[in-house]
Amino acid sequence: MINMIKADLFRMIRSKSIYIIIAVMLTMAIVSVATKTPGTIANANYESMEEMDMIYEIAEEENTNDLSSVLSKLDSKRSDEQKKEYSLKVIGSNMNLYYLIVFIVYGVLAADLSNKTIKNTLTSISGRKKYFFSKLIFILGSSTLLILLNTLTFYGINMIVNGEKYSVSLGRMLEATLMQLPMLLGLTALLTFIVYLVKSGAWYNSISLLGIILFQTVLLMLNSLLKCKAITTYLEKYEAQSAIFKLAVHPEISHTVICCIIGIGMFLVSVIASYYIFKKAEIN
Repeated sequence: MINMIKADLFRMIRSKSIYIIIAVMLTMAIVSVATKTPGTIANANYESMEEMDMIYEIAEEENTNDLSSVLSKLDSKRSDEQKKEYSLKVIGSNMNLYYLIVFIVYGVLAADLSNKTIKNTLTSISGRKKYFFSKLIFILGSSTLLILLNTLTFYGINMIVNGEKYSVSLGRMLEATLMQLPMLLGLTALLTFIVYLVKSGAWYNSISLLGIILFQTVLLMLNSLLKCKAITTYLEKYEAQSAIFKLAVHPEISHTVICCIIGIGMFLVSVIASYYIFKKAEIN
């Protein structure tokens, strides 16, 4: 098992994808620091949408399309507490890392199935169980490292550029990140399940990248049409992007416990289902 993990680590270090992932992570941190706003991929959470509305209002009031002056005006309207909270909002946008984890799972696992190299790998080790858990441990370890590295990178760049005025303590940021881990790692396990289910890199990429955006869009449309309280509550509190944001910015004990249960449940169900499918699958 250790040899397989070492082999995956060596392959990852030599691949271009890991450096692209790091470059994207750095770019997101630099853009957030420069604009003093958290960025979100796919559908934004409600609080981010409110901030976008304020940006449009300021642009109309000032009759300008200069983004720099608009963002400066927006920043001047923030209280000292809101300026510090901005750093937590960036951590609250850690759902962005999901899209980077998608490529980690692809490089470590989906590529094996797509390129048909898995059969050769299985013949060189003693069984599917060792293969399955070696891949799972490596993917979870790499994803956790990426999540923590993202927090440390943003904290460092933000402190250098914007200073303490725009940041909470490193301990508070790490605490917020750790509270998000169950849901993020639950999603990571779900991605491995998708790989074992479809056994195709192309299908995996389509489902993992477009599926979550489609899911969010459908829920927003249903909520708009039906005005259903249950859907509204889910979108505001427990939909992955909203939940991860709330865990960092507005943590509540009951919400944190429920999100942990959801994340752990998603993790366990995904791992058990993945192992069952892989154990029964015919490897060509």
